[in-house]
Amino acid sequence: MTENNVGGIQAEAGSSEQQQGSDDTITVVFTSDNHLGYSAFGQHPRKREERQLRLRRAFQQATDFAVGQGVDLFVQAGDLFDSTTPDERDRSFVSARLAQLRQAGVRVFALGGVHDTPAETHSLLGEVAQAPQLSYAHLGVMHYFPPNPAELEPVMIKVRDVLVGICGLGVLAGQEGNPLTRIHELELGDIERAAVAILLLHAPLEGMTSGTSLLDTRAEVSRSSMNEQSLFRYILAGYHHGYQHVHSGQCEIVVAGATQRIDFSDTEQEPGFVFLGLAANGMRWCKHVAVDSLRLQRLLLKTSELWPDEASTTASITESILERLQPLCNEETMVQLYLEGQLTRGQYHQLDLNQIRRYGEEHCFALAIDDSSLVILPELEALSAETGERFSPREELMTLVDEWIDAARDEREKKALRSTREDLLAAMDEVKRR
Repeated sequence: MTENNVGGIQAEAGSSEQQQGSDDTITVVFTSDNHLGYSAFGQHPRKREERQLRLRRAFQQATDFAVGQGVDLFVQAGDLFDSTTPDERDRSFVSARLAQLRQAGVRVFALGGVHDTPAETHSLLGEVAQAPQLSYAHLGVMHYFPPNPAELEPVMIKVRDVLVGICGLGVLAGQEGNPLTRIHELELGDIERAAVAILLLHAPLEGMTSGTSLLDTRAEVSRSSMNEQSLFRYILAGYHHGYQHVHSGQCEIVVAGATQRIDFSDTEQEPGFVFLGLAANGMRWCKHVAVDSLRLQRLLLKTSELWPDEASTTASITESILERLQPLCNEETMVQLYLEGQLTRGQYHQLDLNQIRRYGEEHCFALAIDDSSLVILPELEALSAETGERFSPREELMTLVDEWIDAARDEREKKALRSTREDLLAAMDEVKRR
């Protein structure tokens, strides 16, 4: 069940559903994949700032809701931050939200994610690298679970007369295998005493492809391992960016989804958080609460559509692209133009990407151009070299970076090169406009 706005759920605070069995029902606001600090490469600085502000506002909608409902627990299941070194503005913002929850008597539990957990234990300077959430844990405003602990120790708390046990488990970037198999290797005797046993999980789940990260595609929690485990009645999972609620054996699995759209492959997913009522004998309610968010639109154009005949010119090609972009563009939408197919180098130079980018800056929140699937025909590429055609510095950069991308060994390296290319092109465009 998905509500259209936070206020719609707020109005249910006095509902009979919540009043029934209030003494034995644990109320939870569950969120994940907030990615505070995320910024797309190539975005205008003003748009980048506004984008990060919207990320913070979405997370605050979850904390405000938790305080308004007077919930027992606030749970964050990984990737609170988009990096292991968030800036001071995001750190201070989270401090204020945790203080708000602490003042309201809401207990906070958080799990490290793929993006906000250092993969290496030591930095280049020899210092021990720590997750940013640890500073909050040291101040006592959050209990933090590292994703790949040496010992999986449950936290046991009493909520009214109900004994609740909580564990956290996840994966690090590049980790392999099924992390859930570690449960059988660790001492978890205390968790068996819990009336409500909860596992916080941040990892790819079998059968759920939404929001799959390129950082770790070799680790996956199998559906069978979730079915077979009997220690946890509830698994609250992060990592995937789309909300899902499924039953697996004796277990209820809830994926919170992201609080803002990040991946252009998930344009239809509704960002938000989850409001839960958990009891020893089963889930009382599970409601997805949508938050304010930017929309994502993707326009796929094949080269065969852009060059239907040899009479095509730079002006006609650009005009054709802008005509197709126009219906998708508005101030609340980020648009990705995805170009795909084969073309000659001459045809590539007919793509006036500068004009297209300027159009995007003026008519939508942001425009990203992905030309990673364009293939310049090799025989024509060689021909242009023989003729001694002279390229501009921009063209020479594009040629060089394309060669590096083709030679890159893995997808992470290709992605980094494409992102760097977008930053360089944006910087060159800015210099040109001055």
